[in-house]
Amino acid sequence: MSQFFESIRVNDGIAENLSFHQFRVDRTLKAFDASHNSIELAKIVQQLALPAEGLFKLRISYDLNGNYEAKCNPYQYRQINDFALVDIKGHRYDYKYANRDWINEALAQSGKDEIMMHDAGFIKDCSYTNIVFYDGANWYTPHSPLLEGTQRTKLIQEGIIITKVLHVDELPNFQKFKCINAMIGWEDAINYPTHLINH
Repeated sequence: MSQFFESIRVNDGIAENLSFHQFRVDRTLKAFDASHNSIELAKIVQQLALPAEGLFKLRISYDLNGNYEAKCNPYQYRQINDFALVDIKGHRYDYKYANRDWINEALAQSGKDEIMMHDAGFIKDCSYTNIVFYDGANWYTPHSPLLEGTQRTKLIQEGIIITKVLHVDELPNFQKFKCINAMIGWEDAINYPTHLINH
């Protein structure tokens, strides 16, 4: 059974940001003393017949023994109309585990389209994305997210977003926010008004 996975954006036949995904895979294997069982994403992608046109999600599931499985499916953006603030009370998701049961349960219990998770008031992530807030001058993302996303890492390196410790009490200070992940690029991300977040 695969323990971890990467979701890679494939746009018109091109697998994007592979180096950022590879960094996270390497970090995961090292953390569990399994670096000797390498997963080389570029080699896996080269062996696949990726669709030449359209937007697809390539999910590569893998375990600590070097076994993997690749599936590529059409991708559609989710429509989100409201967000619920949810206290995760110390829950962690430091690595991209295949088991996301506690996150899915929190979303289901919220009664909203999406949840914005916080731990004792400190903002973390949404259920499947990192979050970025705009204060009228700069875009800020939580300094310690639930999971360090590949798109988030790329945007930080490019200087587009800035890390900052963010608390739910600060939400009124922001005009809008975006949800980003490997499948949702910066230009594709919707600008949501902060009033959509239900306390």
